Amino acid sequence: MPHLHVALVTERPEKCLIPILQLRPQRIVLVPCRASAQAAERVAILLRHEMPTDTEIETRASLAIDDPRQCAAYANSLADYLQRQQFDNSSLLVTLDVSGCSTLTALLLQHAMRRCAPDWLYVDTQVGALYRMAGDVADCEPEVLAMEPVLDIDRYLQANGYKRVRALSDGGSWQAACQRRRSLTQYLAHHADRLAGLLGELHGMVHGEGGALATPDPHNGPELRPGADRQQLHATPRFPATDALTALSEAGMLEWKSDTPRQLSLTSPQGAFYVGGGWLTEYTWLSAREAGLSQLSAAAHLLDLRGQHNADPVVTDCLAVERNQLLFVESLIARPGAEACIEQGLKRLHGMLNHSAGLSATRVLLACGEFDKSRRRLTELQRLQGLRVEVVETAELRRLPTLLAKWKEQGKWPDSPGL
Repeated sequence: MPHLHVALVTERPEKCLIPILQLRPQRIVLVPCRASAQAAERVAILLRHEMPTDTEIETRASLAIDDPRQCAAYANSLADYLQRQQFDNSSLLVTLDVSGCSTLTALLLQHAMRRCAPDWLYVDTQVGALYRMAGDVADCEPEVLAMEPVLDIDRYLQANGYKRVRALSDGGSWQAACQRRRSLTQYLAHHADRLAGLLGELHGMVHGEGGALATPDPHNGPELRPGADRQQLHATPRFPATDALTALSEAGMLEWKSDTPRQLSLTSPQGAFYVGGGWLTEYTWLSAREAGLSQLSAAAHLLDLRGQHNADPVVTDCLAVERNQLLFVESLIARPGAEACIEQGLKRLHGMLNHSAGLSATRVLLACGEFDKSRRRLTELQRLQGLRVEVVETAELRRLPTLLAKWKEQGKWPDSPGL
């Protein structure tokens, strides 16, 4: 049976893709609704790539949702069009996805569509269900279809105007190195609350002003600056920092000796990248694997196809898609000191919202620093300011695999770390 599907493209354009990619209609009509014509065109471009070549894809003018009269006129015009298609082909199945539109818009569409009686669809990503209601049968129970996992990371990003350019986890060698360093990485993360000062100092040593890592040519990767092999800690390290330095030295990430405890050497770009924060990216990837997340991308570079957020490179620690929902993870390793932690934490929270603008995602900031010494916790300030970013502070990093597993199971971030 030929199938014509009408999709409202809203501010969450990825939602309209779910029934299309699951039901695979032969004809698709995209209607911009609470979204720009450019957003609908991005969806059309994506569908031309994902659907069979003989699929007919049409993008119509935007639906005027702010003016009820214009909205009603649009709905009537659309209904007339669908009725003509049904007249030309009596076996044509018509479906209309109203996910994301306002109640008034849905009512105006319902009134207009009585003449062509399409099947109505509604997508509930939280529940993982696709509801289908027959338009020509009165008092009909909605059919509940299990939502298939049709969105991957790249589809999700492209629908929202982003493109994943590259990611460290794309390379098998990086994944193998992560597995080899698994014990060391977990040691640092599980003891991050006691090692926060050292880890913050190492991060600044590598990435701070005049830091050890330089990137003269992005095609050749990072290089060590001259003098990187001669670094000095601000103070003589004590236990457990000495144990951590010993473990890093034995793993070849740096060179350190207990008889000259304040001196250390960074001898390779890979080692410098790891001690400067790469360990937290690797821990996030390992934790996501442990939690059973199947679609992962670590240290992914994102390009804003709308050209709005490309001044500075956006590199996420981890992207994942599960149950057609996106997880967007970034990290912060703060400078030593409680006040510096809070200042950097708030700055990163606002920056994360800025460069992920337009993405409907569960945003998570992994914050490693001496937050427990501050008068106000970063998690408390995040809640007071209403920032839609979940925060996992230093001491809770050890619980990250459990938190990720709960997100995969429930489709939302746990309300409490203990859940």
